[in-house]
Amino acid sequence: MTVPWRPGKRGITYKEQEDLTLRPRCCLQCSESLVGLHRGRSSKQGDQDQLKELYSAGNLTVLATDPLLHQDPVQLDFHFRLTPQTSAHWHGLLCDHRLFLDIPYRALDQGSRESLAATLEYVEEKTNVDSVLVNFQNNRNDRGALLRAFSYMGFEVVRPDHPALPPWNNVIFMVYPLERDLGHLPSETP
Repeated sequence: MTVPWRPGKRGITYKEQEDLTLRPRCCLQCSESLVGLHRGRSSKQGDQDQLKELYSAGNLTVLATDPLLHQDPVQLDFHFRLTPQTSAHWHGLLCDHRLFLDIPYRALDQGSRESLAATLEYVEEKTNVDSVLVNFQNNRNDRGALLRAFSYMGFEVVRPDHPALPPWNNVIFMVYPLERDLGHLPSETP
């Protein structure tokens, strides 16, 4: 079932749509790229694309493009240490109070669920994000299991033609709206 998702009460502007044609990049430590490792890929932004540590506590480390540049969208990578040798990675773009997260392969593993919970907790407590949108390719073999699992966690499918979605082809989006107190201000923003 798709929902008429309303957070933000507006669609994406032309500039935001242009920015969101870019997908979240995979980090160098991650082997889950859709087109292989991105290590050799050149970038037109050069040094601005370098991610810097924004936050670290417990098993969660958050990396971001330079938050002092106030660029939009901002690349956010969430690394959750599972063991001293392994970690789960969530790659996202923050744009206009919305966080778009790519669902990694093996997202239904216990460690990935724990890392998503830590990621959502960080987003709710430390940012001004109003909604988190996870996305995955429509042709994934685990599509049914992902839909069930994320629905169970409180995410809802968003209709594909919703005006607040970026123009990414063959992608299913699910939204998790964050309830904010009117007096609540995050302690830091990316």
